[in-house]
Parts: sequence; C-alpha cells; structure tokens
Amino acid sequence: MRTTSRIAVAFLAFLGTSSSALAGGLGLMYQAGMHEERAYYYQGKNQGIDSQLKANLGPGLEAIIGDRDDKIQGILRLSWVSESQATPPLDDKGKEACKPENVSCPDYSDLDARQIGVLGLGVQWGVLGDPSDKQLVINTLIGSGFITTDNTEFVIAELGVGGTYNFSESLQGVTNLSAVVRGRKHASYGPLMHVGIRYLFD
Repeated sequence: MRTTSRIAVAFLAFLGTSSSALAGGLGLMYQAGMHEERAYYYQGKNQGIDSQLKANLGPGLEAIIGDRDDKIQGILRLSWVSESQATPPLDDKGKEACKPENVSCPDYSDLDARQIGVLGLGVQWGVLGDPSDKQLVINTLIGSGFITTDNTEFVIAELGVGGTYNFSESLQGVTNLSAVVRGRKHASYGPLMHVGIRYLFD
C-alpha cells in the first residue's frame, strides 16, 4: 500500500511540472468486465486447475490532468470493485471435479464476492479527432488492487481503446474497452469496459 501511494505521488509530481497541470477534470465512472480465477482440486499428490472467467463491476472516480484541448492527458483512477470468486471446478472432461471420493477440493461454493479497491495511473492518448469535441483515444494504465478483503493484492496493466465526446465546454462523456493483465503469483487476463462522465475545468 505504501508503494502504491509513492507511485501516485511521483506521478502527480511529474505531471505537475507541466504548465497545463492546473487544468484537468473530475469524473464519475462505472466499470464492468471479466477476470480469470483458478479453482484447484487434488487427487493424491496431483493438482488440477480449472481456469474460470468471472464477472467484476463497480463504481469509481477519475481525475484528469491536462488542458481540455490537449491530446495527451494524465489519468488517476480509483475504483471499488466487487468480484465474483471461483466456483466448484470442472475437470478436463468438463465434469464436476470434486465428485469422486478420492478427489479433494477447497470449499468454493460458499465464497462471497471479493471487494477490492483499485488504483490506476496512466495516460490518455488522443489519436483521431478533436479533444474539445469528439475523439478516438488509447489509454495506458498501471496500478494495483491495493485494498482487498482476503489479502490477495495484485498489480495490473491496462491497454484500451475508446472515445470521448464533449456535451458542452465543461461536460465530457467517455467510454473505453480494455485488455487487462493482472499479476499475483501468475499472470491472468480479462476484458474490461469503462463508461463515465467528466467535469472539465481550466
């Protein structure tokens, strides 16, 4: 958690050296996506793994750093995400792996959704269009799931494509579809979509 805070401070200090650092925006967003969970089962000394795609969703806040007319802007994103956990595993034949008497499994059936605080820091790159009207953007972010209810913190990297649309001089809508890589003991992958609205100021 201390490392995440230091990264955030360093990121903001770096962006603060820009003359446009006094400009930016604040926004509300909502995310929905899928993430990879592993369900394990054991037969003697042999371990089986069922890789499952599970849903995650939740609200968040965004801070945008940079002038509203800039094609390159900094992003700080803080979200609270509810994640579905693994369910009883299937074996490599698609059958319930925990049914035979000689197979043991953790108790996945009673797991509650995991609650996670996620911090992301990155850059929004305008690639086509007018940032004061509508544009196609690419987002690159790094960060971490730094608050968890079961001590399963992780790091993330995100690459996405999306668009922004200015309803007025100060009000902007945004949507992004991203590929996300997580790292915690092993790499896992999944898609993620963000939609939101931002208030821009100079």
